[in-house]
Amino acid sequence: MSNEIMVRTATPNDAAQCARIMFDAFENIATTHGFPIEPQTREFCDFHMASALATDGTFALVAVRDDDIIGSAFADERGAVVGIGPVTVDPVAQDAGGVGRLLMQGLLDRERDRQAAGVRLVQTAYNYRSFSLYAKLGFEVREPLSVFNGTVPRSANPSQTVRPATGVDLNECNALCRRVHGYDRSDELAAWTGLGMAQVVESSGRITGYATGLGYGWHAVGESNADIIALLQSAEMYLGLGFLVPSRNTELMQWCLNSGLRIVQQSTLMTIGDYPAPQGAWLPSIVY
Repeated sequence: MSNEIMVRTATPNDAAQCARIMFDAFENIATTHGFPIEPQTREFCDFHMASALATDGTFALVAVRDDDIIGSAFADERGAVVGIGPVTVDPVAQDAGGVGRLLMQGLLDRERDRQAAGVRLVQTAYNYRSFSLYAKLGFEVREPLSVFNGTVPRSANPSQTVRPATGVDLNECNALCRRVHGYDRSDELAAWTGLGMAQVVESSGRITGYATGLGYGWHAVGESNADIIALLQSAEMYLGLGFLVPSRNTELMQWCLNSGLRIVQQSTLMTIGDYPAPQGAWLPSIVY
């Protein structure tokens, strides 16, 4: 067996191997620490990898040894700010030549060459190994995050209306995101709007918040916590492991806890490059 590791661009034909490694890696670390497995099922990993590798604006690398894929790393390049994840290494290759570092360095080199405004990721807090790697590579800690899940609270504010987003809403939603974050996520928002997942909240006849969905893979933006709460109350359920809340947002954290929602685990938002301090309420997705 050769110890040489090659990193190359991933293709749709790699989806099955990447999916197996994704589940095995998350299962291994979660079981070791006594936490729920983030992707939850192998079937979800199969779907996610096939979908990601077929999505315009997604770039991925795989690490290969002896013609076998032993790790992969994905970058969402649909906006000026790039979101990284998932980054997974086969548990049997965890100690083989710094596979995760090779993959991450390959992505960072690419985004530097592309002149991306920033690179961001969400790291699972109990995974000290990945935290150490990202810190060594220059990522800064920006926000502690709490993952919440539970039964959706069903009260509502009569002054707010939540409805499905349409193409007509995109400009207003993107402008809101730029006010809150300094950048928009227009291609991502358009994709989820086209799939019927995105929602907007209106107050006094104007859009004051939106969500691409409510769960691990979606983000939300609002002028205030009231807008985020209205969106959270409108969900049928919270998808995946749950939704991510900036833990320093005391008001929103208290609302979640007082509403009977439970903290599932902790995560960390880390960044390289430009990071304007958010000027409003927001929920990140698992990439940022």
